[in-house]
Amino acid sequence: MRKKSYTPALIVAILLAASSAVPFLKSASITGTAPNEDTAWVCPMHPEYTMDVAGICPRCGMKLVRAAPFDVRDYRLDFRTIPEVVKPGQKFTMQFKMFRPGTGEQVKKFEVVHEKQFHLFVISEDMQSFQHIHPEEHDDGTWTIEATVPREGYYKVLSDFMPSGGAPQFLARPLVTAGYSGDLAESSAHLVPDAPLAKKAVEDITASVTYDPEVCMAGLYCHLNFHLTDTATGLPVSDLQTYLGAFGHTLIMSEDMVQYVHSHPLDILAQPDDDGGPPVFLIPPDATPEYLEKIRGGPDVTFEGLMPKPGHYRAWTQFRRGDKIHTFEFTFDAVPPKQ
Repeated sequence: MRKKSYTPALIVAILLAASSAVPFLKSASITGTAPNEDTAWVCPMHPEYTMDVAGICPRCGMKLVRAAPFDVRDYRLDFRTIPEVVKPGQKFTMQFKMFRPGTGEQVKKFEVVHEKQFHLFVISEDMQSFQHIHPEEHDDGTWTIEATVPREGYYKVLSDFMPSGGAPQFLARPLVTAGYSGDLAESSAHLVPDAPLAKKAVEDITASVTYDPEVCMAGLYCHLNFHLTDTATGLPVSDLQTYLGAFGHTLIMSEDMVQYVHSHPLDILAQPDDDGGPPVFLIPPDATPEYLEKIRGGPDVTFEGLMPKPGHYRAWTQFRRGDKIHTFEFTFDAVPPKQ
């Protein structure tokens, strides 16, 4: 049987339909689209944590912000490239504008989440190419950033931001390069989980990862425990620098690129005691940029994630050492929960 092939224009249409039909929520899937504009105090990093008064998130130490966390509607995201036709290996500019659902008002105020108002990910559909970058805002509310993609193909451009007074957004848009005429199905990712205790080296850091529980279960929290050593000496790394206000960053995507987890390391050292005392954090919630630049971490860094459904997942985990960002890829399974 002859396999179907798709033109770039048709691929864009298909991906646009898919991205509008399957919205995103941090560490979960959206199951409804009915608007709910009730407001609450919410953690920008953990939108499932809400309170009716201002405070500090007990899971990450971030200040709660007044928002509409129960409104699961997608914002309108206008995305374009300059030039319109993107060529591999050549610089182009991505431009974004965001508009509120219902009113259509352009969003010009955003919450800071781990030192940035806009986290942007550009990932090839086969999940072999990954970029984590941060656009800049202009006075008219437009965001832009210059980028390149390494080869012909189609990519997903994933915008992660939290409008002030709104709900966290994770919106996907397609990008198809010039000259690409590949097969949509064959170009999709076909992930193979890493062997247990696999080690991977990126320049001067070698990383291994274990999971707690040993096999991650869909719908339940799983911990990814990284152990970092110096590639040349084998000694534990103890001089990690902070990156985006923490000792690491990870984005986890399902093989079909529908589910995602955006996570930073667990920072809590002690939970509140029985008398209601405050939690104790590795990095103080009110740490200044100067303090963050002075402190060092490692060799063990733990991330927490909730994979919404069974399947293969890829984690891109980033650490900063010697003023360089090191990006590691680890692939693992999430199995159905035990009955």
